Amino acid sequence: MAYASAAARVASELRSEILQGDITPGSRLSQQSTAERFGVSRIPVRDALQILVGEGLVQPVSNATAVVTGMSIAELQELYELREAVEPLATQIAVPNVGRAEHITMRKQLQIMEENVDTRTWLAANNAFHAAVYERAGRPRMIELVERLRRLTDRYMYVHIEVIGQMEHLTSEHLGILAAVEAGDAPLTAMLTREHLASSHDYLLRYLMDAQDATGNGHFALKATLTS
Repeated sequence: MAYASAAARVASELRSEILQGDITPGSRLSQQSTAERFGVSRIPVRDALQILVGEGLVQPVSNATAVVTGMSIAELQELYELREAVEPLATQIAVPNVGRAEHITMRKQLQIMEENVDTRTWLAANNAFHAAVYERAGRPRMIELVERLRRLTDRYMYVHIEVIGQMEHLTSEHLGILAAVEAGDAPLTAMLTREHLASSHDYLLRYLMDAQDATGNGHFALKATLTS
């Protein structure tokens, strides 16, 4: 239990630093140095890195070292194409099972997002808003896939919030989705969810295309993007 708790703590801190660009793509994370930094043994660090591997944030390069993955136009497009195919379907299946408790949860998360909170809090509230619906789909594997894809796109959404701004479309789209859910209109909710994903995809794609680095390889360091 202690190892699990330590692993979760290390993974949470590393995840935050990767999302915010404090640990840049290409950085190597060794079990030994990370264990020394956090004052833990290598076992919870090993488990923490495995968590981040599962989220696509790092890739193993040896039994004791992982490297932070890059961001790319190709990855962005693939992630959003998958989300646009799966998430609206999960949402449409779920809507008939959504009740008053989920409506209250969605309104609460909307309020949090509108309170000018920090980016990590906004992302958590955004994920909780959508999860209130799709988790009611009763499709465990589909839900697991949706959540994995959402985790993988959080780095890109961080760019949307911190760099691009222009958040007004997200607020209006959330309100439309909430209204459709409360009306019990499953096809409309699915359509609005798909449009919601497509709009963020477009904003991010245009930005990354404009910010593509001089090498022309389509990969980006988040820190450089945030300070450009």
